[in-house]
Amino acid sequence: MGIHLPSKVVVHLMFHGHVQFPSVLQTGAASRHLPHAGKHSLRCDAPAAQRRRIFQSRRDLAPESARSVRNGVFRFGAGAEAVVMSTPARRRLIRDFKKLQQDPPAGISAAPSEADVLKWTGVIFGPEDSVFEGGVFKLTLTFSEEYPSKPPVVKFITKVFHPNFYYGDGGVCLDLLQNSWSPIYDVAAVLTSIQSLLCDPNPNSPANAEAARLYLEDRREYNKRVLQCVEESWLT
Repeated sequence: MGIHLPSKVVVHLMFHGHVQFPSVLQTGAASRHLPHAGKHSLRCDAPAAQRRRIFQSRRDLAPESARSVRNGVFRFGAGAEAVVMSTPARRRLIRDFKKLQQDPPAGISAAPSEADVLKWTGVIFGPEDSVFEGGVFKLTLTFSEEYPSKPPVVKFITKVFHPNFYYGDGGVCLDLLQNSWSPIYDVAAVLTSIQSLLCDPNPNSPANAEAARLYLEDRREYNKRVLQCVEESWLT
């Protein structure tokens, strides 16, 4: 069952550019859900004309990238083309993007910027049956030319109250992005690991000391703070 949101909330999300992923957003007569999000779906009750204008049939985030990445070409701006500089990092990121398009993990989506394949935007949906259920958490991934030898820098744009996420700048404290990084990991692995961390935090190595304390000592208050972030994620 999808998570029902008021139409005015969904319209606000779409018009302010918060959930705009070609592999996630889709509209149709039979279904108004976010495919590829598995059970972590949102229902859109906006009028049909608004949905068509908002979703633009899966063309909202990096639309040109999705169509031209097969040829190793990204389109910048209104139709101008430029061949992506052929470096190992950029070639690997193109492969990562193809994999996400062809076999997207449930509850996550990501795409590179039209202007720079090293800069990505992603969305993680709060896992079902967790306190984060219903959340729509947007984040950025910034890669260097040393990828995949070095991990990306990942930061949440959406505020998330969690022991392992910095509440100020949105940084992620995850061993996979630090000491345990390996070149075998790709964008999908990074995002699914962060999604798992939502439900299984490590309060013994906190980035947010208050969240870690509440998680250990006052789970009711912790859940209350998380639910507040979930509601705010629909609008930010």
